[in-house]
Amino acid sequence: MNRKGKIGLALLLGALGTGGFILAQTQSSYTGPKVEITYLHGFTGPDRPVMEDLVKRFNETHPNIVVKATAQPWGTTWNQLEPLVASGRAPDVVVVNEDQITRFIARGALTPITPQMYRSANIDTNRFFKPLFETASYKGQSYGVPISAVAYVMFYNKALMQKMGVSKVPTNRAELLTAARACTTDKEGRKPGQAGFDGKNLETWGISLYNNWVGARMAYSAILQNGGSLVDKDLNASFNTPEAVEAVQFLVDLVQKENVARANSTEEAELAAFSQGKVCFFPSGQWYLDRFEKTPNFSFGVAFPPRIGNKQDATWGGSSHLTLPVQRQGYDPNKRAAAMEFINWMSAAPQNLTWTSTGSLPTVRAVAQDKKFENQPIAGIFDKLDSIYATSGFPWGGQVLGPFDGAWERAYLGKQPVKQALDQGVDEANKQIAQARPNFR
Repeated sequence: MNRKGKIGLALLLGALGTGGFILAQTQSSYTGPKVEITYLHGFTGPDRPVMEDLVKRFNETHPNIVVKATAQPWGTTWNQLEPLVASGRAPDVVVVNEDQITRFIARGALTPITPQMYRSANIDTNRFFKPLFETASYKGQSYGVPISAVAYVMFYNKALMQKMGVSKVPTNRAELLTAARACTTDKEGRKPGQAGFDGKNLETWGISLYNNWVGARMAYSAILQNGGSLVDKDLNASFNTPEAVEAVQFLVDLVQKENVARANSTEEAELAAFSQGKVCFFPSGQWYLDRFEKTPNFSFGVAFPPRIGNKQDATWGGSSHLTLPVQRQGYDPNKRAAAMEFINWMSAAPQNLTWTSTGSLPTVRAVAQDKKFENQPIAGIFDKLDSIYATSGFPWGGQVLGPFDGAWERAYLGKQPVKQALDQGVDEANKQIAQARPNFR
């Protein structure tokens, strides 16, 4: 599974010429001598040519700045960044993903970007969606600018919904339950609640739930919607609060009590079932959009996950951010100023519009209003792009998310009651956090 959609040539050409954005470079904030800066990123798939074209255009429009870009696998960068910083050989700009950025900040590898630095580079941070921008913040300081984003969404099968008499995409808990029940039948055509209904042998069902990390992001979203969080104010694991337990219990009940979701299923099995018209609602990453669009005669839509909590709309999101690694003593301030100009240009609306051709969501508010997206399924979530939250803000991501994903799996599979599974997960996470904490600032 890939977090990025594949590039469509038609979309790319459309991104280059729609929406009224002027692609020519506006006045540069950098007026110093000619400098060369290095740029390290992990866009090595079908998105690589788009990034290379953007870098080329920047160089063509900035005669006094030369950007030398290097693409390499993300994992290689995660292994190399701290040693490069320690040896004084760090790149001038590096792209860091949401699941790694707080760790590198707390390890002292990234430089804070101050309000004055943003002003000097003509970067208005309000142009970005707030939770997305704050993904790169830690202890009141900002460390990066978003360049790419994905989200956990809910795909829906229009044909199956129509067949089952479901006319409205659910937006809350009650609507989801009603629609999911209507979409569910057993092998004999019986509905939940009817005499003889066999919830273990479903012919069609309401919603896909499954037991990998992607499936666990539905639980994360539900916890946020209910006012909960993965960690508390001291950044210790806290995903066993009453709000978290209630949210996860509702999801587990969809399987064990309501019989509108299959038990013991996998993402691959649910993906196939959705494509075959067996399930009405398939929550997952937006990266499946390209696949569904290329499936012949497949009528589907994209919606923001329904608010099954009682506090707010929320869903999981992943993102990539342009950051400034810590540099050696005596670092050329002209390079820093040029790096900030590059960050400004690369994250501005025209370039962001181009970048959406790779499957990324808009990271800039103005881009979400572009005519390119009219009648495109993904636009179904654009009114809630300010409600997408990454699993960031705590440096021990692996120590929290591993036990959380395990807790979801045990609860979903019925191996443990929800409260017991979450309690065990929090205990495991906090033991790991206690061991990791001395290694972070």
